[in-house]
Amino acid sequence: MLVERMVKEAEKFAREDKEKRDAIDTKNQAESLVYQTEKQLKELGDKVPAPVKDKVEAKVKELKDAISAGRSTQAIKDAITSLNQEVMQLGQSLYSQPAAPSGVDGSSSGKGSNGDGDGDVIDADFSESK
Repeated sequence: MLVERMVKEAEKFAREDKEKRDAIDTKNQAESLVYQTEKQLKELGDKVPAPVKDKVEAKVKELKDAISAGRSTQAIKDAITSLNQEVMQLGQSLYSQPAAPSGVDGSSSGKGSNGDGDGDVIDADFSESK
């Protein structure tokens, strides 16, 4: 009897622990996503079209509100999914922009260094003989 009761209690606590762990992991994931997204927006600056930036910032705010309000794990997961979709749209809008702005980043300098040779690099030891 005592063993059976202890097993049932252990199962009950295991479920509760799993739910708590899921909630903590979800909150950590959400906070990380907020940080990364804000950092990315700051780094990209004016390269992000204003309408896209506004949508992403709105989704970041929704996720922050969900975290701070202590909403359910599922509500936070839904906000994470929504923000991820907007971040993908952000990436697509940057990818679809003309190539000229991206050349300013230094991608054109990489092309210039490869243009004068065939691009093969040979690593060898060198020694002088007299």
